[in-house]
Amino acid sequence: MSDAQDKTAIAELIARYNFAIDHDDYQGWADCFAPDGVFDGVIGTFDAHRELDRFTAEVQRLAADNPKLRHYVTSILTEVDGETARSKCFLLLTSTTKEGGSRVVMAGEYEDRLVRHGGRWLFSYRKVHIDGAAG
Repeated sequence: MSDAQDKTAIAELIARYNFAIDHDDYQGWADCFAPDGVFDGVIGTFDAHRELDRFTAEVQRLAADNPKLRHYVTSILTEVDGETARSKCFLLLTSTTKEGGSRVVMAGEYEDRLVRHGGRWLFSYRKVHIDGAAG
């Protein structure tokens, strides 16, 4: 793959991740991660495959007060180095309120480490940095 093809594939992985989580496709979300991939987010740190049930329960708990969550990303920057890559992008999470309006739930950044596995780019580690939060 060329550098441009790799960057396009990584941007599509990020989009698949967003669509999976926003449509309650938790297995599809986990499939965005390498077999030993880790998600480190606001709701905790999870082995994306071995702790999928725990992750799902935490997302559903969050969604109970925030119906129709939507993840938006922008300004994706990616550096590819052979079979690994690093990426970062801005994150905006919105929710439809129970009254039918919309609100921003959080803003921040994703910091990603990726690996080419089975011919596909997957997250090996995905960290969420929330604006205004320590760490």
